[in-house]
Amino acid sequence: MTATRKRRVVPVGRAADRIAKREVDYGLDDRLLPIDAVIQLAGIGKTMIYRKVREGTFPVPCKPGGCSTRWSEREVKTWRDDLLAARPAA
Repeated sequence: MTATRKRRVVPVGRAADRIAKREVDYGLDDRLLPIDAVIQLAGIGKTMIYRKVREGTFPVPCKPGGCSTRWSEREVKTWRDDLLAARPAA
């Protein structure tokens, strides 16, 4: 029985440039996130996010232009970390 190797396809040209740019860490730890990314990061739904914003218990979004609403990634992560730190020890 012979072992088969998977051949890795190495992209070339513009595709390789796009992939390389995604893999580089630019040190941008404070991106502006859309609601879908905030839902994934916070682990709560859209309605609960907006309710907590009104109550003052969730980071306030910014309006970079038009109808878009974005949250600071750093603020959302800090909110999540504070929430986890405040829970009782198991």
